[in-house]
Amino acid sequence: MAKIVVAGCGHGGLVAATKLARAGHEVTVYEKAPRQEIGHPQSDAFDYDTFTYADLPVAPYFRRGGNVITFVPPGADNEPLTIPALENESYIVDRKELINYLVELAEEAGVEILFEKEATAPIILGNRVAGIVVDGEKIYCDMVIDACGVSSPIRSQLPDFMGVNRAVEKYDVVHSYRAYFSRTDAPDPRHNYQLYLQEDGTVGFSWLITEIDRTDALICRFYYPEDSEVLDALRIVQEKNPQMGKDMIYGGSRSVIPVCQPLGMLVADGYAAVGDSAFMTIPVKGSGITYSIKAGKMLADCILKDTEGFFDTESLWEYQRRFFKELGFGACHLAIIKNILPYLTTAQVDEIFRLKLVSTEEIQDIMSNTANAIFTPKGLAATREKIRLAGNNTVIKDILSSIAVWIGKFFVIEAAFPTKYDRADIQKWLRRYNNFFVSIKKPE
Repeated sequence: MAKIVVAGCGHGGLVAATKLARAGHEVTVYEKAPRQEIGHPQSDAFDYDTFTYADLPVAPYFRRGGNVITFVPPGADNEPLTIPALENESYIVDRKELINYLVELAEEAGVEILFEKEATAPIILGNRVAGIVVDGEKIYCDMVIDACGVSSPIRSQLPDFMGVNRAVEKYDVVHSYRAYFSRTDAPDPRHNYQLYLQEDGTVGFSWLITEIDRTDALICRFYYPEDSEVLDALRIVQEKNPQMGKDMIYGGSRSVIPVCQPLGMLVADGYAAVGDSAFMTIPVKGSGITYSIKAGKMLADCILKDTEGFFDTESLWEYQRRFFKELGFGACHLAIIKNILPYLTTAQVDEIFRLKLVSTEEIQDIMSNTANAIFTPKGLAATREKIRLAGNNTVIKDILSSIAVWIGKFFVIEAAFPTKYDRADIQKWLRRYNNFFVSIKKPE
């Protein structure tokens, strides 16, 4: 059996660790945080089929649910756009409870989890990742699973020839602040989930979710917002929602969340990235629970098929192929849509709402983790119709035309994805993939 090291206590890494330990592999997880500090103090949703897909038991305290989301445009003259929830589409769970549940499953399977042990660098021998450095000590192994998160020190120090590392740039991540506040005795709002596009332009968004005994406030920006800006944003949300009290119950935490396309290359000899380390989030929402857990199962399945224990790029390619076919290209479609936000001003967002260029069905598709319908000939025709409806507004026409061009270009890239391992084909595809997403970013 192989010696496998997991760097970080990410969801996908823990799922892979559990599966591999059950199959008899020696698996050790190194996590820099103390056990009591893992997981964010907040609740989030993940797809109902996530644990079934991963062949893992559902905890009895996971609750079914789904929020009715209302998009509130910046201008007062435009009607908010409400997206009804899909019935019982998801579980809602406290993230600290979820990560601790995954830790318990891993430990029950025989995984050794060492807390307050920080992985700081990969060990490279020739063309292979041969281990990691933990608190200055070299730990050698047969396979490294990188679950360190968006700023992974393992991924960021891999040599360029592996093709895995990708620097995090502006608009690739959002900086979030999230806290739970008291609930006043004001009447319930018409819809409990209000999502606000910013008055100061599309530099991010805010939300407020009104619950029975608390309110959940989130402030997100494409840059690091200073404390004064966070307080101003909270004040604005509070003014619009009398249900939000002034007393913070808990939270107040900050995090960096990837909201971009997945890594174009997930694997190298002796290495695989999973979860936030591989930018496996839903790019318009920033939630990576579903993608990470499912990808952890895919990775474990792939490793278990390698009975020779090579764990090289060729044997791990099935993991990459399966992730992109099942989830990754859907994430790319959403990332393309997200990339239009930095091009828009507040006035243009208002105009899009006024002209009704975005339908409830389209936003529902996006919030349900997919925008695949847009990336079809029918969807492309619908985009051309929106260009016509934009009338004399040349700016919005240009933006919609850009989306149509992007969709057409990505058709070709997606179709050219190498389903079988061929190093030359993979390198060619990877260059096209990375160059495409660079080309659609708003220039600084």
